[in-house]
Amino acid sequence: MAIWKIDELGEFVTLKRGYDLPQQKRKNGEIPIFSSSGVTGTHNEAMVEAPGVITGRYGTIGEVFFAETSFWPLNTTLYVENFHENDEKFVYYFLKTLEWKKFASASAVPGINRNTVHKEIVRFPDFETQQKIASVLSTIDKKIAVNKAINDNLAA
Repeated sequence: MAIWKIDELGEFVTLKRGYDLPQQKRKNGEIPIFSSSGVTGTHNEAMVEAPGVITGRYGTIGEVFFAETSFWPLNTTLYVENFHENDEKFVYYFLKTLEWKKFASASAVPGINRNTVHKEIVRFPDFETQQKIASVLSTIDKKIAVNKAINDNLAA
């Protein structure tokens, strides 16, 4: 039977603010640049080693992305700096379940403070259970991608 621990999110993962990279400093490369809305370009240098989990901290709130390759998270994002020995793919799926909008400030451009998110009380299963859950969800995601590709091909 799986053992689920209850604690603050910051005990399970550490989120960190992304890095500035003005358009004029970007160089041609294969490294994906993540903004709060996903991959928005490429660069020749990575700031974070893969795998990675990224979410928006300003602008688009609530989208969560998984990076299979090393990447550059922009300053409009939060990324998982430390997975604390949790399964990376499970963390990705778990963070997709959070109500990110409740952490957003009520300003003209909504923003999230990682320290507030770190205080959220959550439940995490043991590592083996995390791997099982992530495996099932990944299989479903792959099937959805195949079905979408088939539908796109039929539509063309």
